[in-house]
Amino acid sequence: MNTDFITPAVCYGAAFIAVFLSTTSQILLKQQANTTAKKGFIWKFLNPRVIISYGLLFLSLALNQVALIYVPVSVLPCITATSFIWIFLFGAVILKEHPSKRKVLGVVIILAGIAISRL
Repeated sequence: MNTDFITPAVCYGAAFIAVFLSTTSQILLKQQANTTAKKGFIWKFLNPRVIISYGLLFLSLALNQVALIYVPVSVLPCITATSFIWIFLFGAVILKEHPSKRKVLGVVIILAGIAISRL
């Protein structure tokens, strides 16, 4: 099997794409949770938005496995942690959520943790 195309750049790209897919998935799940359709209990889990969301989450896990080929284990959690920041931002922009002081503090703590871990 020829794996010449799996380079460090490809692995870092896979890590960032995994974050984007995970963020997209969670925004879709939040959108579904905000719907008020009364179609029954099973419909909450067996609808296109939820199925696509879980598919994207599975794909992001697979991409993280590819990323671990070259991305150091000390770096990948920092990249993955940015998904919480993107969810916070996309929630405010796309879903028109009003961020609470606790959410803002959480994002600041995540950013501080990433910065400290990279020192």
